Amino acid sequence: MAKEKIIVGLTGNLGSGKSTVGNFLKELGADVINADEIGHEVLKHVKNEVVKRFGNEIVNEYGEIDRKALAYRAFESKETVEILNSIVKPHIVKLIDDLVKNSRARIVVVDGALIFEYNMEDYFDYIVYVYTPEEMSIERFMKRTGYPRDMAKKILSYQMPASLKKEKADFIIENTGTIEDLRKKALDVWEKISKDP
Repeated sequence: MAKEKIIVGLTGNLGSGKSTVGNFLKELGADVINADEIGHEVLKHVKNEVVKRFGNEIVNEYGEIDRKALAYRAFESKETVEILNSIVKPHIVKLIDDLVKNSRARIVVVDGALIFEYNMEDYFDYIVYVYTPEEMSIERFMKRTGYPRDMAKKILSYQMPASLKKEKADFIIENTGTIEDLRKKALDVWEKISKDP
């Protein structure tokens, strides 16, 4: 009998192109849950606690958390990263689990940068790791977000090294070529996962 639901973790360090892979998998029929979008929602609900820990300077003129200002404060040290994670992680994990359980798709993909850092690997049937060399990752991330290089490097330094993630992943997609190359690699992984009995 075919497995009712296959849960896939899709991860990659900043600027790796994992969300592009997520879009391809969505086109192929997966239900894709974006952990970053969930994180945005969670910040609204835990705003008071986050402001209490990181100060009023992270609040913008509209009374909302300025994610860039928060990032500068949160990535000051390992301790501040852990403080932020301790506030948001339980809510993010619960919301992901709720969405996975309520999904009617056979293949559910969770697109999340911190799957390994959150020790969530056992939650998934498969983990797909999108790899891009560090310099390429940094350049892409800077272009997309407007963060300076030193900030991009600092954020990257708090993510698990690529070598470790490669060891832990079931599938590795190297994203160093064209968008069409990436699409073909995503299709190849999709076909392998879809064959899961």
